[in-house]
Amino acid sequence: MAPLSRRSLLKVSAGLAAGLALFSSAEADARRPWLPRPPPPPAFSLTLESPDGRRLPTFSQRGQTFVLGQQGDRYSVVVNNPTSRRVEAVVTVDGRDVLSGQRGSFAQRGYIVPAFGSVRIEGFRQSLDHVAAFRFTSPGQSYSAQLGTPENVGVIGVAIFDERSEPAIAREHRRSVPRASAAPPGRAKPAPPRPSAGRADPGIGTGWGEDRVSRVTQVRFERARSTPSRVLTVRYDDAAGLRARGIDLGGHLARPVRPQPDAFPDARFAAPPPRR
Repeated sequence: MAPLSRRSLLKVSAGLAAGLALFSSAEADARRPWLPRPPPPPAFSLTLESPDGRRLPTFSQRGQTFVLGQQGDRYSVVVNNPTSRRVEAVVTVDGRDVLSGQRGSFAQRGYIVPAFGSVRIEGFRQSLDHVAAFRFTSPGQSYSAQLGTPENVGVIGVAIFDERSEPAIAREHRRSVPRASAAPPGRAKPAPPRPSAGRADPGIGTGWGEDRVSRVTQVRFERARSTPSRVLTVRYDDAAGLRARGIDLGGHLARPVRPQPDAFPDARFAAPPPRR
């Protein structure tokens, strides 16, 4: 083997030095736990609150959130937006859209939640000025059961949609004006509740409560995608029902036997996983 020239040796030495430098840099980075990491994206939140603004008792179990309710109590659904951009929130109660009363679907329109703000939803919307209050009642007397979907009683869902970003010139020529903050006025009320035969139904649902003033306006909002960027769900029940689901409320536990309701039973698209 011929001896390497001085020039060749320099090239080989430079290559080894570069390799060692890269290795040393990667090894050093791995040993620096103090290096700043990008913060996680802010989390939207869905809570149930009493009329005086107190959060209803909330429990976590196996990645799900459960809320303790009591028959006859009125509550509000509160959606919080911690981001710097407004979003659209499509909300369902017991599988029924709170604006249209139709089965929950991502195709429905929703409420606009301002940047760094929140929206409080007090009931099923009847018009631009009135809602029927959310009140806990027996499952058989719930609004969803009266419309023929008792299997979805006990869950509240929120689908979050980002707004499409467009150049200012494009906005000037945009013609579509979706109804993003209120349902068409004059929607029919549900049929009167049917009396339950025999003993009372177990658990609770959400009924069509008294008329309340809740004024909204219709605004322009164009979704970035047809599928939501985030879907939030909260399940609720009375004390006996939560214990039956295996949640410790300080009493005796029983095996969970109830099937899980669906917040968006007519959704045609699977929501993407949350960004990490």
